Formats: sequence, C-alpha cells, structure tokens
Amino acid sequence: MTDVNFEEAMSRLTVLCPPPPHSGLAGESGFESDVASVPASHRKLVATYGTGCFDEFLWIFAEGAPNGQLDIAERTRLLHANFRDKGLHELNQVLREYRAAPHDLVQWGGTDNADILAWITKGEPEGWPTVIIQAGQLRAVVCYASSTATILALLDGSLRVPFFPSDFPDLRPEFSTNPYA
Repeated sequence: MTDVNFEEAMSRLTVLCPPPPHSGLAGESGFESDVASVPASHRKLVATYGTGCFDEFLWIFAEGAPNGQLDIAERTRLLHANFRDKGLHELNQVLREYRAAPHDLVQWGGTDNADILAWITKGEPEGWPTVIIQAGQLRAVVCYASSTATILALLDGSLRVPFFPSDFPDLRPEFSTNPYA
C-alpha cells in the first residue's frame, strides 16, 4: 500500500466512491488550528469530500470544522485527554516502534464504533503512518499510507481491520456529509 501515491489513491477513491457535488469545506478550511501540521494530502481529501462519513461507518475530520465532533484539533485534544492516565499496553507497544507516545497522535478520523484513526506524527507529515485503534484501546493496526490511501484500502477491501464489522465496506460505498439526516 505504501507504493500508492496520493494522486493515484485520490483518483481511485473518487471512482470507487464519488464525492458529493459540493464538499462541506471547499479548498483550504480557512480556519486556524493548533494541530502542529496536517498533511497537504489530507487537506486535498477534505477539499474533495468535505467532512463526513464513508459507507455510514468511517468518518473523516478536518481542521476548523464547524462541528467540533469533526474537527481535528478538538478530537485530538479529547484523544490526548482520554489517553493521559491510561495504561494502553498494546498501543504503547505499537508506538514504541516509532519512538512515539500517545501525545504524538493526531486523530483524523473515527468510526461509528468509536474506533480511532490517527497519524503517528514522527517524520514528515506526508509520511506519517495511520494507526487504527480499536474502541477501548484493545488492539491497534498500523497502515503505512496517507489518509486517502488508507480510506481507499479500507473501501476496496485491500486493508482488512479485524475489529471492523464484517459487512464493512459495502460493494458500492457512498460518502455523505450527513448520513443520518
């Protein structure tokens, strides 16, 4: 999966799951964020799709999203607060491989089951791997790809996460800025 570049991943993703006619956040968000950096590829993903949900399960967040539940900085603050005093044995084992700690995570997505998708912020932003953390911090899976390539791999079935539902993804995944409206 690491050999899929952003442009190829975005092209394949938009064919597999067409974006809405107008994304929720056109272009750069225009909002200031206290998150150190967000990869340019993620900003382009958000410019194409907006914040919202793939296949009524997988949510993507953006800098400065009007809804705090979809704002990268707000979700990351909550993540850090939740992880501050926990043991997190398995997650810490994964993070040690990157010489990282829970405070080095930036949450860019989540699931309806409360699973977390976060970058391990070591190195250059475009090279940050994604760690997918099971709700309750029981297990973690690392994906060595951009957020766009991670979403593509989840939706096309080339990345299977053992704690995701067996009926995800759908054969024809859809994206919605508000799937439950």
